[in-house]
Amino acid sequence: MELFDLEQLAAFSDYGTLSKAAEKLHLSQPTLTKTMKRLEEEFQVSLFIRSKNKLELNENGKLAAEKAHKILSDSKEMIQLVRSFDRDRHTLSIGSCAPMPVFLLSQRATNLYKNLTITSELRGISDLIAGLLAEKYQIIILPYKPTEKEFVVKECGNETLFFVFPKTHRYAQKKELSLDDMDGENMLLFSGIGFWHDIVSAQMPHSRFLIQTERFDFNELTRSSILPYFATDATLRFSGIPDDRSIVPISDNEASVTYYMVCLSDKREHFKALFHEK
Repeated sequence: MELFDLEQLAAFSDYGTLSKAAEKLHLSQPTLTKTMKRLEEEFQVSLFIRSKNKLELNENGKLAAEKAHKILSDSKEMIQLVRSFDRDRHTLSIGSCAPMPVFLLSQRATNLYKNLTITSELRGISDLIAGLLAEKYQIIILPYKPTEKEFVVKECGNETLFFVFPKTHRYAQKKELSLDDMDGENMLLFSGIGFWHDIVSAQMPHSRFLIQTERFDFNELTRSSILPYFATDATLRFSGIPDDRSIVPISDNEASVTYYMVCLSDKREHFKALFHEK
C-alpha cells in the first residue's frame, strides 16, 4: 500500500465524490476508481457502498479514511522533523530585527562553525519570536533583552541612529534633534533597515519618505539628493561621512539600542561557543 493510495482515499473522504477528488488530485476518474478497488483488495474487506450513480464509504471505509488521514499527517510530520534535524546539523538560520547586527553575527558564526551554512533574514519582532519558538530560526536578534525562561540571551552590540543632512540644510549645524523635530520633513529612506523603519514611521507620521528598495539606488541618491536621510554609527564606520554632509545626533531614547542574540535553552550547548565568545 502506497502513501499516494492513502492520499486518494483521504481525498475521496474529504470531497465526497470521485469526480471532485480526482479533480483536486489532478487524476482521471478511472485512475481513482482503480485505486479504490485496489485498496479493497488489500484490506480484503468492502470499503464502499455502491449504488447505480453513487459511491459512498461504508463504516469500514470511514475507519480506513480516518487512519489514512493520520498516516498522511504523521508522514508529513516525519518529513518536517527529519528536514529540521538535518537543517540544525548543517544550517544556522538567524532572524534579525536589523541588518547590521546580523551581518556581524554571521561573520562570527562563519568563523566558529565552518561546517554550517549561515542563512539570515530580517523580520518583525513578533515574527522573530514566533520563528524561534517554531525552530524556523536557531538564533534571533532583538533590540531589547527578553526575559522568557526558555531563552538564552547574550548582548551582541549597540547601534545609534543619526540624521544626515546636506551642509546647506537649515538643521545641518544643530547639536541634536528629536524625531518629532523632523516630523513633516521629506527624507530618503532605505527599506531594508528592519525595526528602525517602524520607529521613524511612528515618530514622524507627517513626513514623506522616498523609500528605496535597492541599496545601490539609495546610495546614489544620498550622494546627489538635497534630502536628508538616516544612518547609524555602525553604517557610518563602514561607509564614512561624505564631505558635503553633516551628522546630527537624534535625541530620542529609541534612537540608541542594545542588541541581544537569543536562542532556545535546549540549544544552549549547540551554540555554546558563540554565546560564550568574548
